[in-house]
Amino acid sequence: MNQKTKALLKENNQREKALSKESQAVLTDIVVYLRGQTLSEYCQEEVRRDIQEMVLEAEARGETISQIIGEDYQAFCDEIVAALPPRTRKERILDALETLLPAVAILAAIWVGFSLLTAVIRGESLWNLSLSLGQGLLYVVILLVAWGLVTYVCRTSFRQKMGVREKVAVGLAAVVVVTLVILENLLSWPSVTMPLPGAVLMVVLPIVFYLFLSRRV
Repeated sequence: MNQKTKALLKENNQREKALSKESQAVLTDIVVYLRGQTLSEYCQEEVRRDIQEMVLEAEARGETISQIIGEDYQAFCDEIVAALPPRTRKERILDALETLLPAVAILAAIWVGFSLLTAVIRGESLWNLSLSLGQGLLYVVILLVAWGLVTYVCRTSFRQKMGVREKVAVGLAAVVVVTLVILENLLSWPSVTMPLPGAVLMVVLPIVFYLFLSRRV
């Protein structure tokens, strides 16, 4: 997230404190829903600012947020999104990377820390760390499940309850993760062996790339 977007985000967070509790709750759902749309982050914050100002003026007249934008909040958001230019394919890829890289760094740090601890307990060398096939599959699935959950939450922020399909999908995801945790010990042969400096780079490089992307205009 670049500085211009961060400044507007901070401004919006401060302005939102002046709204009623009811309006704040609705605005939270609206913001979550917008996060899952094809708008840029700055455009999302511009929409958020415009809605906040509109609601503040309405509340000053004694009106509620539902009287201003209607009861169907999702339809209201869809109309706004349809009227604004979507992100380009390049922007979507860069935004996806900006979201993915911190998660990759965290999982890499977990792997390095767990591998070092295991080596100390077993009295093995700390120089070469091994990533087993089971570990690799588990980390990939964790990333995919986390991505899917975030996408689901954004797209269904206005729903009160999960549908049957969503419950089945969440259940299957949980079963897959648990199964891979169990299989991790069975698929324990090393698929990659890496010197410690290289393993540290797997933690540092995603952070560096994330910081670079977050400062792009």
